[in-house]
Amino acid sequence: MDFSKIAESYQDQFINKLFPLLQIQSVYKKSDQYHYGKSIDDALNYMLRMAADDGFVSKNVDGYAGHIEFGQGEKLIGILGHLDVVPAGEGWKNDPFQPVLEQGNIYARGAQDDKGPVIAAYMAMKLLKEKGFVPKKRVRLIMGTDEERDWQGIHYYFTKEEMPEFGFTPDACFPVIHAEKGLIDAYVTLAVPEVEGNALLSFFSGDRLNMVPEQATATVLYNKSIEPYFQSYLDHQLLEGSLEKKDNMYVITMFGQTAHGSTPEAGVNAALQLLSFLSSLQLETPHQTIVKYLVHSLAPTDGQGIECKFKDAVSGALTCNTGSVKWSMGAECQVGLNIRYPDSISYEKILASLERFAVKGRGALNIYDHLKALHIEKDHPYVQTLLKIYNQTVNDTATPKAIGGATYARALQSGVAYGALFKDSPDTAHQPNEHIRVVDMVKAIAIYAEAIYQLSK
Repeated sequence: MDFSKIAESYQDQFINKLFPLLQIQSVYKKSDQYHYGKSIDDALNYMLRMAADDGFVSKNVDGYAGHIEFGQGEKLIGILGHLDVVPAGEGWKNDPFQPVLEQGNIYARGAQDDKGPVIAAYMAMKLLKEKGFVPKKRVRLIMGTDEERDWQGIHYYFTKEEMPEFGFTPDACFPVIHAEKGLIDAYVTLAVPEVEGNALLSFFSGDRLNMVPEQATATVLYNKSIEPYFQSYLDHQLLEGSLEKKDNMYVITMFGQTAHGSTPEAGVNAALQLLSFLSSLQLETPHQTIVKYLVHSLAPTDGQGIECKFKDAVSGALTCNTGSVKWSMGAECQVGLNIRYPDSISYEKILASLERFAVKGRGALNIYDHLKALHIEKDHPYVQTLLKIYNQTVNDTATPKAIGGATYARALQSGVAYGALFKDSPDTAHQPNEHIRVVDMVKAIAIYAEAIYQLSK
């Protein structure tokens, strides 16, 4: 079958099925009734109802995840995606949960990460089903609900459901991702003494460790005028910010640019920028010491400041994103870190460096989450099958690659990330005005249809 041509006829269906899903604000929200909030539950049920209406077998696995299946046979091929999204944040030109189709692009939170690709994979299954193809292996689209947090949903799913013999996730880029860096989410907590005089009273920035904070706010007690220093800093760093003064109290806000936590160098970290400004003030010594220590240690996104500057030939260089900073005078400063480390570097080595960083700051380390690195050999038969499909579809000679992102491929015993972005696709995940190109998704439908066909025949 010429899947490229057939996929074009499914473009309108793709858009019509995607838009209602994008309108669901599936951001995590604490709830007594739902595992991750009602909106995430709504997104899962939307997919399952849609699949049932289209004649697929669908299953809700206790509200933690769900799947859509067709085909027959003992063996199982998995396609893993997620329906939760990160918070919208600021800076959108439109309502982030009212999708807009403009000049061939669909703008909405989750359009690229990961709802658009999930619907593309679903449309590939629908296309094959409607053309009469009956897979000799079962094909299962598995949908997680807390990928942007701690993956407990997908882990729960695999305690109840079988593990595919092989799978892929449409949550990265083409051609084929055969390696992903290890990931550590950690918190370092430092004691903050109460002081008299020039003091940092409070500081807040960031609510997701896998995002570069785009805004930071500090409250400072200072006996001299801060305004000229602040404006000079903004001008020199080409930043925007605001300052409010009441007596000797200043509320300082700094704006940066968000980016995915796997590429912190692509953003402007508002928390680190504001800490850097504060380090130039004459705060009382206990506070000045902590602030300068944080700036010195965390400003380099390659981990150099925390003795974690590592790289290898398979997965590249380590990255360190300061995803959150929370300071309360007389209590503590908690710093949240998102670290992506190379495949050849041991977790224990990174852990030792983080412990030294905490101890030097007279603080404590807490590892919140750890995902081991993923590495499947480039010559794995299924990897080569997927690579061949991609190269033939787009007339390329690409080779498998590695990324710093963490995808559901790690939840599989054998799996890779496969699309849905192309070499020239705009990468807007976790950013304002997140979007996908419709033409890319149509091409992805064709590639996924061919992949399902080849892997399950």
